[in-house]
Amino acid sequence: MSETGELFLFLEEGANPEVDRVIQDFGESESLLVWVPDGAAAAEAAAEAVAGGAKLIELYRGFDLESAGQVIEAVDGRAAVGVAGFGFGTTTAGPIRESATIFVGHPSADPAVHRFVRGGNGGAKTTAVAVPDSAAAVAVARELVEDGAELIEICGGASLLAARDVRDAVGDKVPVSLVSWPVDSLQRAAAFNAEFDATH
Repeated sequence: MSETGELFLFLEEGANPEVDRVIQDFGESESLLVWVPDGAAAAEAAAEAVAGGAKLIELYRGFDLESAGQVIEAVDGRAAVGVAGFGFGTTTAGPIRESATIFVGHPSADPAVHRFVRGGNGGAKTTAVAVPDSAAAVAVARELVEDGAELIEICGGASLLAARDVRDAVGDKVPVSLVSWPVDSLQRAAAFNAEFDATH
């Protein structure tokens, strides 16, 4: 598990969480990224990660209430669980083939260095990039959309204003989501954020 206890789960049809995983350097920290085919597999990966010390989990690429609920039940209050959601009018016409996740607020992150690109099943593609601030997030989001990203997801450590700035920058070209924390994860998410800020 990563030294900061972060797990990022990505839904992708046909993914095998035993092999479709990587520990990625995002500047101030290392995070475990795992691709899962469904909620049951996500719950299993989350339980494994929490047993290994994970304190924070974020769910990307289309988790709905049922699949996110499976993860929350598996974690059973031992870690914060946040979910990337969408506003009205930002639904997609079909399955997302190329998505991008932007991790905002890693002060020493270099978006050219601290990025990971994964080609998945059936042509699916996920790009994960760490950036130091909102301005860098905007620049990276524009670049990723120009390169074919169909969805931009902003991490739960970013402010709503940073996500709004990205949304304003890309306009109506693609949906933009921000990971949010349900009430049963607020205290753990806030504690994790405070610890991160104190040690980075």
